[in-house]
Amino acid sequence: MAKITYNGVGSILAIVVCLLSACDVGRAKVAVHKCCKLPTEILVNNICTHVDQQLPPLRVPTADDGKPPAYGYHEPDTFDLVAGSPCPSGYFPLEPDRYADDAYRINATTGRLTTVDAGDFEPGQYCLERCGANAAARAFPCLPDDAQQSEADTDNLQMTIYSTTLILSVPFLVITFSVYACLRELRNLHGKSLMCHVFSMAVAYSFLGFLQIVNPTGHTICTVSAYIVQFSFLASFLWLNVMCFDLWWTFSGFRPLKGNAKRQEAKKFVIYSMYAWGCSISIMIITLYMEFSPTVSPNAIRPEFGKTRCWFFSKAATFLYFYGPIGVLLFSNLLMFIYTAVKIVIHMRDAKVLVGSESKKNIDHEKQRFMLYFKLFIVMGINWLAEVISWAFDSSSSIWYVTDIGNTLQGVLIFSIFVCKKRVLKLLKKKLCSNSTQSISGVSTRTSSFSRSSIRTKDSAVEINSINKQTSISDSVSDFKA
Repeated sequence: MAKITYNGVGSILAIVVCLLSACDVGRAKVAVHKCCKLPTEILVNNICTHVDQQLPPLRVPTADDGKPPAYGYHEPDTFDLVAGSPCPSGYFPLEPDRYADDAYRINATTGRLTTVDAGDFEPGQYCLERCGANAAARAFPCLPDDAQQSEADTDNLQMTIYSTTLILSVPFLVITFSVYACLRELRNLHGKSLMCHVFSMAVAYSFLGFLQIVNPTGHTICTVSAYIVQFSFLASFLWLNVMCFDLWWTFSGFRPLKGNAKRQEAKKFVIYSMYAWGCSISIMIITLYMEFSPTVSPNAIRPEFGKTRCWFFSKAATFLYFYGPIGVLLFSNLLMFIYTAVKIVIHMRDAKVLVGSESKKNIDHEKQRFMLYFKLFIVMGINWLAEVISWAFDSSSSIWYVTDIGNTLQGVLIFSIFVCKKRVLKLLKKKLCSNSTQSISGVSTRTSSFSRSSIRTKDSAVEINSINKQTSISDSVSDFKA
């Protein structure tokens, strides 16, 4: 009886297991959406774009925290992949490589997408898509109703303001460069360094404004412009570092270079140019090498310009090739300014007994130059320090909008600091008046010369006429005599 009971229980268990297995086999798979409708489309700037190459099947990631190595994938038969976005109001990207709070994972049973801070999303509340032909799938949660339009309007307004202020700065930078280039009195070592700084900023702002207005993602011009922006911004900060160093050198007590003053300035400018332009070119060459060299490790931090935008793809790359060097330069400038300020205070205290002496005049001159560069450092240093902080902490506070606008208006601020000065305006007025006077005097000289020539010509003509008349009279008298 026990044996029969055991066999009966075993049969029942077998039947139950069989039924459960059959139910599991027949259960419908969870549907996960692909953002674009066609298998040959990927997302470029949140727009489905056709690519002329065969793409591998889209795979659903298990998780993504933005850190290498690449995350794993669910088995291909875990979900049903449905083409087309389920989001009527649009979607937004999760970027774990830039924002730690965007890290997520996808449950294999329910298909639910769980994030660290952005919330949880059911399978019908997000979609997956590539942002590059060879890129892995990224998650795009749906926006709530009417949120897409309001967010797009805000972004468009910000970009319009930034682009306008960037383009507005460029003419002021060009005018500043032109003023210092035209006035011989300003083309000393400090003036030439400022011209190089202003020229670099003008190039950077021009291409940055172009990228924000045109946004040529996916084209070669996008990558080329990004490299130019990187190079010119680094060059502008390096020339600011040169000006700070030269001011520090003046008060450091080090022995000057050999030769007279003009030769010293010429040698210094050559050395400074090698440093500023050379370091900018070196960083750009390293960036190019890391991007295009086949010998670079796959796990290395690459710039990846143009992958999703006309700038660095990852936060690590932005720090390594851009914000890192700028941060070092800003910190060194701050140390040199503190040292120079202390030295100026000491020299002014020592020069109080030398009223009216040449030493006091030199101190006053260097103090004025220090204040000019200090204003420039405040304009660039404080604004860019705020830029680095907001970038580092992923802050979207409205206070950073003010500093961003301050950054884009630096051309106007530099113009007001270095051109709108009594001495520069006086020299400019003198130059313009001198040119006008020379033009007028030139015309007057030519006119008076013409007048004198005319008088001489008339006098000559009178003399010739009188001679001719006398000759003709003599001839007539001769004739009569004959």
